[in-house]
Amino acid sequence: MSKELHGYAPDFDTTVAALERFWRIRLPESLVRLYRNFEHPLLAPCEFYSLRSLASGAGRFYGMTPQFLPFGQLVGEGGAYGLYVTPQTEAGALPVVYWDEDEMFLRPVASDFDAFLRFCVILGRYEADELETDECGCAGEARDRVDLARLVGIPDCLLTRPVPRNELELHTRILDSDPRSAWSLCHLGCVRRSRSDPDRALDFFYRAGEAADWFGDPSYLAADVWREREKFDRAVSGWWAVVQRLLPLCTRTWEWDLGEEHPEADIYEVAADCLAQYAEYAAREVRDSPLWSVVTQEDPYAPGLRESLGDELLARGDAAGAEREYLNALSLCIWEAGEQSERLYDALLSCYVRMDRQRDADLVRHDRALPAG
Repeated sequence: MSKELHGYAPDFDTTVAALERFWRIRLPESLVRLYRNFEHPLLAPCEFYSLRSLASGAGRFYGMTPQFLPFGQLVGEGGAYGLYVTPQTEAGALPVVYWDEDEMFLRPVASDFDAFLRFCVILGRYEADELETDECGCAGEARDRVDLARLVGIPDCLLTRPVPRNELELHTRILDSDPRSAWSLCHLGCVRRSRSDPDRALDFFYRAGEAADWFGDPSYLAADVWREREKFDRAVSGWWAVVQRLLPLCTRTWEWDLGEEHPEADIYEVAADCLAQYAEYAAREVRDSPLWSVVTQEDPYAPGLRESLGDELLARGDAAGAEREYLNALSLCIWEAGEQSERLYDALLSCYVRMDRQRDADLVRHDRALPAG
């Protein structure tokens, strides 16, 4: 469950302060408490980076979304967990997201860091399919888990109750622990849809969208229900919401149970194709948007087009839209240092200075100096 219990170290507060200066946020109290007790925490499925290495930029890479603050990696694989910090999210609880290194998307896993610790216990036990050794679940490793739970504030019951038997029970358990888990809300909505209960499915999808309004998938899932009902104006509203999200904040259709006939592709791509197919149901102001032509008539995955769209939006005074497009373009040439990525970093810096977002500007400067690839 964890490594190197060390208690209080003389330089601990100094290191915490250094990380807070680097990330320009106040760290969640539960994260500080975790590191106060464990120098190199391991709470499957997350192996946390050391506090000192985080303060030195561990987990960051060239071309990454600056709002993603990685704090650990998926055990045995290349993905990473981290906080997602924007001007909207930093005003409240900081959500935790997972970076899929193979598919190159970010998806929410917990509404805050406390919920993430509970998520790790629930998912870790499920994936390991652990067997409790006595009726209280407090022998051997189970006793160690309970000790850790008490140190970092995880309820004992999450470590002692029976392991979920299937994905439905898993996501129900996660949602009980974290009512704003957009990931589990989407999964449970898909279950309702597969059971021919579209109204309940929509309720789950809309709750997921409210819990993580920066995540593209809930809007797509709701739109697909409206498409099936032939309410194409509502479906178009959902697809339009998808393409206004960042490319890395939309996953793939195979992440969800949408039936065998559903196309397997990027959710962003399918939403863009559907907008073109059902263009007659879109409002005039939507079709007049410069974003519309990029996603429906051109190639939404062309970094040059995204960069040009960012320039156009910035000239119109839409700094937030320009930021979105520069980040989209950067995500499309994420492993390549070169003239375009350097221009994109310059453009992002200009946006963040213009919007007085010093934290993002500092992280862009840091990431820009990292080696590509």
